[in-house]
Amino acid sequence: MLRRVQKGLIPHLLYRLEVLLRFFSRRRGFWLRCLLCWLIGCLALSNDEITSYDQRFQLRGDQKTSPQIVLITIKQSDFAMIYDARTNFLDNMSEVTDITDSFFWNKPLWSELLLRILRQNPQSVGVTLYFGDNIGTVRMTPEDQRIFLDPRIVWASTTNSLERILTPVFTNRDHNNLGSNELRRDEDGVVRRVFPQRAEMPHLVEKITGKKFPTQLAGLAINYRGSARVFKQYSLSEIIYDELPANAFTDKIILIGAETSSAPVYMTPMGTLSRTEILAHITDTVLGDKWIKRLSFVWYAAGFFVLMLMAVFVITTYPQSVALFFILWIGTLLAALSAWVFDTFYFWSPAFSPFVLLATSWIIFIGYQATKIERQNFHLQQEQEYLAQLEQLKNNFVSLISHDLKTPIAKIQAIVDRLLTQHSQDAELGQDLKSLRLFSDELNRYIQSILKVLRVESRDFKINKEVADINEIIEEALQHLRPLARERGIQIHTALEPMFSVEFDTTLLKEVVINLIENAIKYTPSGGQIEVISHESEEYVHVLVKDTGEGIKPEDMEKVWGKFTRGSDQDLRTKGTGLGLYLVKYFIELHGGKVTMESKVGLGTTVAFTLPLDAEEDEVLV
Repeated sequence: MLRRVQKGLIPHLLYRLEVLLRFFSRRRGFWLRCLLCWLIGCLALSNDEITSYDQRFQLRGDQKTSPQIVLITIKQSDFAMIYDARTNFLDNMSEVTDITDSFFWNKPLWSELLLRILRQNPQSVGVTLYFGDNIGTVRMTPEDQRIFLDPRIVWASTTNSLERILTPVFTNRDHNNLGSNELRRDEDGVVRRVFPQRAEMPHLVEKITGKKFPTQLAGLAINYRGSARVFKQYSLSEIIYDELPANAFTDKIILIGAETSSAPVYMTPMGTLSRTEILAHITDTVLGDKWIKRLSFVWYAAGFFVLMLMAVFVITTYPQSVALFFILWIGTLLAALSAWVFDTFYFWSPAFSPFVLLATSWIIFIGYQATKIERQNFHLQQEQEYLAQLEQLKNNFVSLISHDLKTPIAKIQAIVDRLLTQHSQDAELGQDLKSLRLFSDELNRYIQSILKVLRVESRDFKINKEVADINEIIEEALQHLRPLARERGIQIHTALEPMFSVEFDTTLLKEVVINLIENAIKYTPSGGQIEVISHESEEYVHVLVKDTGEGIKPEDMEKVWGKFTRGSDQDLRTKGTGLGLYLVKYFIELHGGKVTMESKVGLGTTVAFTLPLDAEEDEVLV
């Protein structure tokens, strides 16, 4: 049983795969464009490397830093009293281009500085200056050892050109009061990352915080919180002369540094910073676990694929202006979301490359849409030409047939009239001849109706307006139709209000009135009544034709205005082409008027039309 299921499953899967391949093959142009947009987006994404953090830092500006970090900056001028005895030293200090760490060594001064700091019980103290072989031999008393070898103090170590670790003078026996102060520059000379150090020599920040860096061979991006002076700083003179607030160093992490040249020597994304300030930013990142996180390239590429599909859907579904609004809105939303996530959760998501993807999708698929529309317009134009030829062929055929039928019908009617005159005494034959005459009249009306429809639907049809009285048109129509009404036993009453002359096409309006009254006669039983009313309002002329016929069903009210359409129950009761009301509505709307109908089954029907008094002077072309 399992083998039969497996045998049936493989052909089914192959069939599904074949269908999928056929689908992609038929729309390969579309999918190739999608692939091109995605590849361009991924290429832009690959260039969004760690240097993209520079713009993020600069745009967000200075941020709140940890209040636990305090900086002590020793300036060159603080050592003026020490070097005052040296002839011309201070006068030539401005010419010094590289003042080393040893310049800031003075045992009594450092002893006093550290003692004042330790008295406030800080969490840890990090000395970022290297004091090793560069300061020579230092003789220390037990009191000096108690201060300089305090376990809360971490002294900076460094490496020489041979990558050999250089330890400071104040290294204890266990070498556990040392930390590397190394800062590496990128190829453009900017300090952006911090690198884990050797196991035997951890980083200075790791020692003063008691936390390890996450392991990452490529280096960890420093989450810079702002430019210079974002951390609380004190000068050496403020400490020596007790100008500090109470408990300024209690439970704080202290970083002691100095100006080692006439200007800061480290370039960062936030401008030039001293080594101490950069180490403070690293400390702040470690304390708040603010390491910048990012996904692998595969996840971003997958997200770009979804974004590309969304952009293509918008561009190919909505109008161009709406699609452009959505594309700009999506790009702006992604940029704002990227900035918010970066500032709040320290998670990096690209902002520039999505704009590249959206712009590329817009350019490529707007061109694709234009080509598609142009192709559709070409096919539509061909189809319109074909339909125009077909319509012309139909009109020519119907016109030819109708014209050719009019001549034999006229001959038949003439022969019938002659026979009626010759055999008026033969009642049976006379009745048959009258029926033949009636049928020929109906056939002639059908042909005339078809010719009228063809004429008004032709491209060169136009109405010819002239000033006339609508009541005269009504009287002419009644004069033509009263004999038919008397024959059917129907009374016609009129209530025609005297009116000013109106500009309209008399031939078309006469056809309208004849069709309405003729319809009323046709659908009104013997003994019924028809009322024709006309009156004038401020802006319109109103004409109403009321009958006492059977009425029209509600579901047929809209259909009766169509071409070759009649009521659902009239096909077997009365004869007609279904063109009368279609022509009425068409002719009235050509004049800028409106036709309405009210009907109740068993009570009758009222058809009314209105004509504007201020009709346009120009002829209406159809």
